[in-house]
Amino acid sequence: MARRARPRTATNAKLSSSHRMRETGDRQFVAALARGLAILRCFRVGEHYLGNQEIAKRAGLPKPTVSRLTYTLTRMGFLQHSPLREEYALGPGVLVLGHSYLAAQKVREAARPLLQELADYAQATVTLAETDGQRMVIVEICHGSPTYRLRVEVGERVPHNTTALGRAHLVACPPDKYQVWIDAIHRHLSAEEADKVIADVQRSAREYEKHGFVFSCGDWSPETFAVGVPLVSADRNRILALSCSGPVFEMTRKRLTTEIGPRIVQVRDKIYEAVQGFF
Repeated sequence: MARRARPRTATNAKLSSSHRMRETGDRQFVAALARGLAILRCFRVGEHYLGNQEIAKRAGLPKPTVSRLTYTLTRMGFLQHSPLREEYALGPGVLVLGHSYLAAQKVREAARPLLQELADYAQATVTLAETDGQRMVIVEICHGSPTYRLRVEVGERVPHNTTALGRAHLVACPPDKYQVWIDAIHRHLSAEEADKVIADVQRSAREYEKHGFVFSCGDWSPETFAVGVPLVSADRNRILALSCSGPVFEMTRKRLTTEIGPRIVQVRDKIYEAVQGFF
């Protein structure tokens, strides 16, 4: 049976539980819609049902507001209500949206055989992800080892600051979007925690300048070392990220630097060429 790596709880856990709506001064921003989507984000992998009280806590919204929104989302098929439990579960409408998103990702189709080839070569797990707020969401994942599997699936989210995926995304971010991320870190973490997170990402930026890829060596999961690269669209409007992860006793820092890192750069370039930079 394959051993699956168990990532540690993210250091920015506060970010994942905070969906509080803030006044942005943007007149185009529809706060009511944002609150409804924030409720859907409250559901985590492995959880089936949530009650209004727990949703209100996670979303940072008043319970009466949550009650109206969960009712509306249920009527639209995005939630299902259990009268016996007096709780809600995600509905089929969410699956339809997720399937439509994945089906539209031509870059995912082009990347899959290349990711699997690298996974088989490295005897590791190779992932493709895109940013989702303060986290990265897995778009594709390929396993190449019979004994090691990174414990994430398509659709799951992982942190920015401790993963190779997130760090690869951040080093390619334009200044304005990077500043948005920095501001969020300062809002949700203590000054000491924020300084450490930012220092780690700044170190990743220096590593990227030197090697062309970034590292996560035991930062997210103590038993896992990984390397990552950004994949930036030709119009620079979209940034994906690739990573290759394996157990620390096989995926050493030296191997990542001299062997796996250069190979994942080649894979990234082949994907870019396959889709001609448009995704």
